[in-house]
Amino acid sequence: MKDRLCAICGGKIVNKKVTLNRIVENKFYLFEKVSADVCQQCGEIWIPGRTAEWMDEAIQNHIKPKKKIAVPVY
Repeated sequence: MKDRLCAICGGKIVNKKVTLNRIVENKFYLFEKVSADVCQQCGEIWIPGRTAEWMDEAIQNHIKPKKKIAVPVY
């Protein structure tokens, strides 16, 4: 299989589990262990379409999170 290359820097793309966040209507949402494509050279992240849709649905439908954490704001 041919290596996938980053559109930004030309580095190698690998699939990894990452932590992503979203801010919607001044609310902070954190998604852990999300499968995404990540450039090993520059760190650019691409979220697969279905994963992004799932994140949006979780926020819009108020799906109960696995846990809640306090986030300091300065």
